Amino acid sequence: MSDSPDDLDPQLIAELAGALRPLSLTDTQRERLRTRMRAIPAEAVPAGMTTLRAAEADWLPLNPLVQIKVLRVDAAAGNQTLLIRAAAGAVLPAHRHSRDEEFIVLEGQCRIGTLVLEAGDAHFTAAGSWHDDVITDTGVLVLVRGEYPAPVYA
Repeated sequence: MSDSPDDLDPQLIAELAGALRPLSLTDTQRERLRTRMRAIPAEAVPAGMTTLRAAEADWLPLNPLVQIKVLRVDAAAGNQTLLIRAAAGAVLPAHRHSRDEEFIVLEGQCRIGTLVLEAGDAHFTAAGSWHDDVITDTGVLVLVRGEYPAPVYA
């Protein structure tokens, strides 16, 4: 008998596949399996690189309409990278920046003063500048790389 997959009987393969049944797992078993599966790609990340999986960082409430997810903090450099998800009607108050900020709209639309930003738009704010209210009528998801700790709101 040959070990080549081409030599296997297609009818036997179909019968074996048809006989397979899903395995029922307890919540504990399922979580252990997920943890082990997440560790596999984490081990493959080259030195000097970090991967943050979507499920690894929690959304934190900033106010009833706004949540943030901290992706990275570099306290020594004084900056952080985070996602901000704001529901329709949300307002992020005006503030002054002590460091440069990169603000990239991933989904939705918002206004900074009279400037309208849509998905794919990027807005850069220089250190020392004043940032008007960020307002969204539609809801918005943005990626922000800016100062750490966050600016003090007016």
